[in-house]
Amino acid sequence: MTSLFSSLFRRSEKRRAYTNLLQLDDRLLRDIGLSRSDVHQMMDGSRTSHTKGIRSHE
Repeated sequence: MTSLFSSLFRRSEKRRAYTNLLQLDDRLLRDIGLSRSDVHQMMDGSRTSHTKGIRSHE
């Protein structure tokens, strides 16, 4: 029973993070090293290697 509640809690937290990240504009997402497609992939459960390095300000 505890694992069910834990699973529901994790799913709720994941949805909240997804919603919050989608509210950011593309520039802010880029600043934290993400793209909009990265956010969608994370929600879909896709696990890809994230090979982006730290970006220098141009």
